Amino acid sequence: MRAVVIEQYGGPEVVQIQERPAPEPGPDQVAIAVRFASVNFTDVRNRIGDGLGRVPFTPGVEVSGRVLSVGPGVEGFPVGQPVAALTRGSAHAEIAVAPATSTVAITEELAAKPESGAMLVALPLALLLLRKAAFIAPEDVVVVHSAAGGVGTALAQVAVADGREPLWGTVGSPAKAAFATAHGFGSVFSYEDFASAVLERTGGRGADVVLDPIGGTIRTASLEVLASFGRLVSYSNISRQPEPLPDAEWLRARCVACIGVSVGQLTARSPGAMRPFHDEAVRLVRDGVVDLAVTDVLPLEEAATAHRLFAERKAQGKLVLAVTGERA
Repeated sequence: MRAVVIEQYGGPEVVQIQERPAPEPGPDQVAIAVRFASVNFTDVRNRIGDGLGRVPFTPGVEVSGRVLSVGPGVEGFPVGQPVAALTRGSAHAEIAVAPATSTVAITEELAAKPESGAMLVALPLALLLLRKAAFIAPEDVVVVHSAAGGVGTALAQVAVADGREPLWGTVGSPAKAAFATAHGFGSVFSYEDFASAVLERTGGRGADVVLDPIGGTIRTASLEVLASFGRLVSYSNISRQPEPLPDAEWLRARCVACIGVSVGQLTARSPGAMRPFHDEAVRLVRDGVVDLAVTDVLPLEEAATAHRLFAERKAQGKLVLAVTGERA
């Protein structure tokens, strides 16, 4: 089978296409002929050696396609069933293996759309952040960093669907500001002036919740604009800058909290914990409630192009590879 292979850490140029043996499903696993697979920042981190990937490896965690076979203990996934799945890696290939607990049956109509291969990372994380992790109340002022990304655009749309006031977001360029606004954000600020803008808009009170995948200096500024009993939720560190956290004395003095979220770690520790969010994500996409903002669909052979878009900070929404593994 064809697969993306990274034999050494580095820039987008290390992304290769090779022939690899097809994987076989083990106990409680499903083998999937991949039709679509998204490219996420997790794949970028693994490529540069800042993640869990150990060379040589095939990146990718999010796919859709058809069931080829199942391992011992798996029921309810007949061969040929269209599915979407969250794998534990190696998804950018014609055949991928996923845990049955992270595999969801989908309709033929949905399976034909590139969005089907991009439903189980950004949108479930957005649901987790809004529904559980951040303890968000209806009246809270919520600021979302990286508002033009996959998680950001999903967060804004879910908030609108829930009947909330539109979220506030931050971005790095006017083009991304327009993109974020088009996907549901009420106000969008630049990274350089968001702190002063939030304080001005709230009369000095600050934000109740900041959802931060960036880290570094953005995280430091975010802590300073939290209102009393505000919560900062860290769910990535795409800046790759140091991310020191304040000590307990500072947190007590300011009456604020810091919360960490990792879907990968949560899934590994509690395999069924994300299933309700996976099911809701599929329903929201199927029913047209959320537009996953798929901005590019590239053939598997152009996987390096997707990595370049991340490296050049041009990535918006979701990037999807058309794998056409159904021939496998």
